[in-house]
Amino acid sequence: MKTLKTVAVCALVVAAFCFGKAAAEFPQLSAAKKSLIEAKNHLQMAKRDFGGHRAKAAEAVDKAVKEVDEAILYGDKKKD
Repeated sequence: MKTLKTVAVCALVVAAFCFGKAAAEFPQLSAAKKSLIEAKNHLQMAKRDFGGHRAKAAEAVDKAVKEVDEAILYGDKKKD
């Protein structure tokens, strides 16, 4: 469990570092991404599988994070 928490913290640090620019330019998208990452960390720390629904929810969060990333990239391209 301690290793999982360490990985979760590292993921948040990397995300914060990589998207510092996005946070300044697209604060709502950056906040949404941060919340999604936190949600996935909570899902991963759950002690039960919940009939596979926990894993499916984590996959959906991953897809949502990718969509937010795409939105940020789209926003960067459309500004120029």
